[in-house]
Amino acid sequence: MVEAVTAKIDDFFQPRGIAIIGASATPGSPNNQILQFARQMSINGNVYPVNPTKNEIAGLTCYPSLLSIPAPVDLVVLAVGPQNSLSVAREIQKRREEKGDAGAVTIVTAGFKEMGTAAGEQLQNELIATIKKSGARVIGPNCQGVADTVNGVNTTFSVPPNTPRGGVTIISQSGAFATSFLRWASDQRLVGINKFVSLGNMADVDFRELLTYMADDANTKVISMYLEGINDARGLFDIAAKVTAKKPIVAIKAGKTAMGTNVAQSHTASIAGNNDIYDGAFRQAGIIRAQSVAEFYHTSRVFDKMPLPKGNRICILTVVGGPSTICVDELVATGEITLAHLSDELKQEIAGHLAASANIGNPDGYIDMTASVTPKMHADVLTLLMRDDGIDGIIFMTTPPGFIKDEELAAALLAGYNSVPEGKKKPLLSVMLAGNAVAKCRKILEEEGLPTFEFPDDAARVMVNMVRYSAYRQRNS
Repeated sequence: MVEAVTAKIDDFFQPRGIAIIGASATPGSPNNQILQFARQMSINGNVYPVNPTKNEIAGLTCYPSLLSIPAPVDLVVLAVGPQNSLSVAREIQKRREEKGDAGAVTIVTAGFKEMGTAAGEQLQNELIATIKKSGARVIGPNCQGVADTVNGVNTTFSVPPNTPRGGVTIISQSGAFATSFLRWASDQRLVGINKFVSLGNMADVDFRELLTYMADDANTKVISMYLEGINDARGLFDIAAKVTAKKPIVAIKAGKTAMGTNVAQSHTASIAGNNDIYDGAFRQAGIIRAQSVAEFYHTSRVFDKMPLPKGNRICILTVVGGPSTICVDELVATGEITLAHLSDELKQEIAGHLAASANIGNPDGYIDMTASVTPKMHADVLTLLMRDDGIDGIIFMTTPPGFIKDEELAAALLAGYNSVPEGKKKPLLSVMLAGNAVAKCRKILEEEGLPTFEFPDDAARVMVNMVRYSAYRQRNS
């Protein structure tokens, strides 16, 4: 018998093997997709389906029980019905005693505390207690588990194996919310992820432990959290304050109203809590709290792709008037942003590249190139702005004219942005006000690390968030 030792969070993300309890041979079913995704993303190939009625699934040997798998198994996916979950929990406990592995468990199964019944809560409590008695740790139940694009781990039925790799780690109490982020971003490759964690009912492992783990994870550049309720709010915010000294945390908190709180409780058995108190706690801990889904999505991905601004002086470079007004309003209304001062020398240099009708510096920090532009004008002006130390960030806006090809515009913007060394780079947010008509341009830019937007107010809110977090880091360094 192996002495019970508490498993490490590492086992969820760097397992020697993955066992899928309740694996299905039926194409299109969730339990078949979990197996397929785990197999396709796996680097070491050590994925073991468990189903007592099958000898083989998808070309893999199928085992009748967890105990019958001869190879090391660190991560167990529990995907059987709630009525059979306790028997699996006892197998996990026995395997821990005999072999010392099976330390990380993701419980995909629903039908527990979130049901709002005494029976559901009792079953969850008994299930978690049985598994934890052996030192194993649990994510869930009622969740989609985890994915790790670097280590080749996937216990979900919703994170495709070809999901782009990046620096965003998503931790969410709602699996559907987290996967909607990925699906929204997929066509234009707007976001790349490092890790994905769906917490569900959060009966054991919670935000606190995961934040502590991700703080030291070299592949995590930004942590994105969807929260409904928190078990230990004070503990979470104390940990978050330490994390935000190293890397940004972007959060969206559901349950602002009494009705929303009731919905959250029925979804993941979470008590949402007082919204005003949370609002203050987020600010104090340096967490960027998004007020909309779009703001959450965009802020998360831009923190991954762009350097932090050194200050709050922002320049608007545009070929469109009305949307620029909206952008400026959104920026300055916060009181945290000022439009950058353009020196007379800089204005003269810019004027040398643009048509006489261009508006340069009226108001200060605002440049309207007009529609009489060429790709070279974009590159030349952007180069000047990137080199100017009096500018901390740039928002570029355009409805690309038909006489400039997507590839030409993308190449010009990239040339301007890359005209300075890494240490001098500043955030550049490009707003393409033409929807699917500029899909090719946006995809080229995104794949090269330049974030794009469809609407000016979204870009403005993200720039404010970047300035806000940069200022927080400088105050607390």
